[in-house]
Amino acid sequence: KPASVPYKPYQQVRIVQKLTYPRGPFGLTDKGEYVAWSSLSKEDNRIQRVQELLEQKYQEEGLGIYVKQLETQQVAGVKFDQTMYSASITKLPYLYYVQKQVLDGTLKWTDTFLYKKETEDYDGAYDPAGTGSLPKEPDGKNYSLKELEEKAAKESDNVAHNILGYYGTDSSNQDFHQEIRQIVGQTWDVVDREVSPQMAGLLMEAIYGQQGELVEMLKQTNFDDQRIPKDLPVPVAHKIGDADDFHHDAAIVFAKSPYVLVVFTENKEMDLIARISKDIYEVLK
Repeated sequence: KPASVPYKPYQQVRIVQKLTYPRGPFGLTDKGEYVAWSSLSKEDNRIQRVQELLEQKYQEEGLGIYVKQLETQQVAGVKFDQTMYSASITKLPYLYYVQKQVLDGTLKWTDTFLYKKETEDYDGAYDPAGTGSLPKEPDGKNYSLKELEEKAAKESDNVAHNILGYYGTDSSNQDFHQEIRQIVGQTWDVVDREVSPQMAGLLMEAIYGQQGELVEMLKQTNFDDQRIPKDLPVPVAHKIGDADDFHHDAAIVFAKSPYVLVVFTENKEMDLIARISKDIYEVLK
């Protein structure tokens, strides 16, 4: 007789045997229940459910979302190719590029750099008066590369970013721009900072692929109690961006199958990012 099986669409099940009956083939689960073979997929297709969810709940102006499963390379999102003022999200290319040079031996984490006036005056520098704990005026002191990378990653420190960019990218030189362009597929404007969620997501994926210390730095930021990590029970490496009515977050969520999530918002309440993150996690966990 017909039996009700309490499985939801896109739920993972373990099939131990394929059985054929007059009504067609069925899969026998490890719990002794039967599921129509036509409703099963060997591929992880949960990203389809994420796309359905985003289209149902989060199709609105001033909101861009990009999701990518790192194992399957499948993508979902809404308005993820539309640019928005990215604020401190544009620190990500610099954090990536500095770590790249550490990994290839061009730089060492123990290298030190002088905080001087020139570090504030190049394309890609931020207003020193913004976030962070380093002095807002040049103090003539030397800071280690690792300390600068950590402060820019964990505190979103503007001064640390400026020093990193000045010395670590030679004031946003052509090699830096070419490297980032190869990753995101287009020029990353470090002055106007108009960036899409997809660009930020591709950069986060590249940072994940480096397998360097930066990921651990981004797991321990001053902003882990808000936005993407707020309601998640798993580690999250993320970088926020804030400016006026813009609030963003770009993250690697270390679920069983890790994924990249980027949410850009304009004129939205901050908790919206946390709600989006939780909804997606409930599908991809």
